[in-house]
Amino acid sequence: MSPFSLQQENALAMFKNNLHLPNNGFHTLIIELSKEYQLPFQRVRKALINSQKSVERKIKQDFDNLVSEDLSQENWLKLIRTELTELAKDNQSVLDNLNKNEMYIQARTLAEESISSEAVREEILEALFLVYEKVVFKPLLSMLHTSPLYWKLMRCEELSQMTQENRLLFAEYAEYMEAAETLFQLDEAVRNETRTPE
Repeated sequence: MSPFSLQQENALAMFKNNLHLPNNGFHTLIIELSKEYQLPFQRVRKALINSQKSVERKIKQDFDNLVSEDLSQENWLKLIRTELTELAKDNQSVLDNLNKNEMYIQARTLAEESISSEAVREEILEALFLVYEKVVFKPLLSMLHTSPLYWKLMRCEELSQMTQENRLLFAEYAEYMEAAETLFQLDEAVRNETRTPE
């Protein structure tokens, strides 16, 4: 026997029907909201699920106060956006994260001095790669989760692969690409700088 009354079952069916998003719509919605709120795919996905459960809970536990608007896709999206706004309130800009990153500051300082040995060059390049991975690559990867751009980003795992041509693929993620360009240019300058004899 169902724990729901017939009216509750009908309300639940109507709600689920209203959530229908054609053409892989849930995945697309999550990707778009990840981009908009600069949050990882899985956190956005969880917000979608939480919002859905919230309405389902109201159907089950507070049916007498349920109104038709509660079952609408618009209401569901509003609940999602409310949760995502809260989750994103402490987000920092990508460029702020880059400019505050100790490893980046140290690498930039070393790069501004003359490169005295190949060991110093390698130290700078390694630091730039680690900063790229932490500030650009991994956060962007977490937002793109299995989208077509995800697989394109996987081809840019190394900083040296994030060329202008590849950065154009991610133009919708402008701040990430600005940080990638800054790191890429510094990486190129360090690779091409002639070592000064000690």
